[in-house]
Amino acid sequence: MSSPSIVVLGLESAVIMGVRGVLFYTCRRYLLRSLYHDLQDLSSEGRVISPAELDADALELETLPTHSVSKAPISTSAANHGAASRNRIFHSFISRTLFALSFSESCTLFLLLMCQGLEIFHPKTRLMNWDISLSLLLMFIMVLIPLAYSLVLSYRSSPVSKTIQRPTITRIIISALPIGLFTYLLSFIPLPTVIASQSVGARILSRLVVVGIVILGLLSGFGSINTAWMFFPRFSRNEKSCPTEQQVTQAEQGLERIQRDLAERRSALRRREASQPKSESSWLGRMMPSFRGQDEMSSAMQEISGLEALEVQMARNLDAMKERRREVKFAGTLRGRLFMWGGRLFALYCVYRTIMSIVNLIMPTRSLSHTPPQDGRAPEMTSGTDFLTMALAHLTSLHPAIHLEPEDIAVVSRQISLGLVGLIILSSIRRVLSGVARALRVSSRNLGASLMLLMIAQLMGIYLLSTLIQLRTSFPPPPVRPDIEVDDGSLNLFSTLPEYQVFGSLFDGSFLVAAALTAVVLWFDERINGVGVDT
Repeated sequence: MSSPSIVVLGLESAVIMGVRGVLFYTCRRYLLRSLYHDLQDLSSEGRVISPAELDADALELETLPTHSVSKAPISTSAANHGAASRNRIFHSFISRTLFALSFSESCTLFLLLMCQGLEIFHPKTRLMNWDISLSLLLMFIMVLIPLAYSLVLSYRSSPVSKTIQRPTITRIIISALPIGLFTYLLSFIPLPTVIASQSVGARILSRLVVVGIVILGLLSGFGSINTAWMFFPRFSRNEKSCPTEQQVTQAEQGLERIQRDLAERRSALRRREASQPKSESSWLGRMMPSFRGQDEMSSAMQEISGLEALEVQMARNLDAMKERRREVKFAGTLRGRLFMWGGRLFALYCVYRTIMSIVNLIMPTRSLSHTPPQDGRAPEMTSGTDFLTMALAHLTSLHPAIHLEPEDIAVVSRQISLGLVGLIILSSIRRVLSGVARALRVSSRNLGASLMLLMIAQLMGIYLLSTLIQLRTSFPPPPVRPDIEVDDGSLNLFSTLPEYQVFGSLFDGSFLVAAALTAVVLWFDERINGVGVDT
């Protein structure tokens, strides 16, 4: 193929850059509008939110200042509100921007693969933009998103000054620690001999794919057991009945009484603390703290702690009762019945996928690719055959409008299996993010949503890279003859990716580990922390 001119490369690259901009704007403007608010609600699950926090987190941008005659009494609260607003603006901007960038580069990689199949753009243009998008995505996953975790968690805006914190050497070092730790741990991942002799970028990508395969296996195992537990209640202790409206009302009234009592005790504790002397010069007062009312304050604090724990448990019970009522009402509709039957079919596939993972580990099979390696290497090892997806591929080939060769059925089967694994991951990601927010004890809805958005961006990039590696196996690049030198104008994009080797067993192993741990945790949680109304 003739070498294109600089003008052609520039124009085609400008078109691809414009597509990147459109993808970024669409994600930033429309996709994140609903996703970010859903993550805000998700970050508040499992904890009690005060009305003041809801009011503070409801505004994404700082409101315009209004004229007030008495400025002195509200100066402190106004400054604190301004600082909170600047904090929200900062971490929201960081998380939204990185997510949109990761989304646009991920879509660009798939778009370039489609352009290669349709022979759109010059191969040099495709390869150049492919390298740019792949390098940017690796930088987002390994550098920028880990750095954003530190910045989002450590950033605090001063209530007095409207400027952001000045970066210091200590702050920069602390923020860069996750990057160094992640890179250091990544270097311990062993690689096959063939990949270990390749370039630094290929080795980094291969190690990152190993991490991605493990993460995807863990998420898939968790999602499989969680889905089966959800749509087959017989797996749990018993089926929960639908609470009545009277039971929900009684639970709401009980929670309101606890909250009023808790507010009164907190107010009394603040008054008692304010009435205490600031210092005590008498040695008798220091040696006998009961004279200063410390025992009473300690007892009051213990009572408040107990009421707070009771409030959280009652709020969980109330939320579970309301959720159960919504589920029963939804299940009574036609859409709900269709959803339940579809969910049960999907849960059956999750159980089947778990069984197949066990079979694949016990009886691993070696599958030869359609194009044997030209350099005498061993053939690729993949996981065992998925009979269900193979049957679906055969059914697809029976359609008159779809013509599949016998050797293409295995390719379609792998794509169907990959899509079903993606559905399992999507079914589990919501509960995983909610658990992460509770584990981090995030107290702000916007902060929790920003952290979740960064996690989704990182998982999305890792999942994409793992998908590209598996697509390379399904659509292998043509063999390269040793007597022909390959230039950038005829290089296949899949040739820049490492081969899919022994990753199938790694996925099945992490899948089963997560499935076993999830089953044990759900079983104990059902018997120890079960909420709702039981029969």
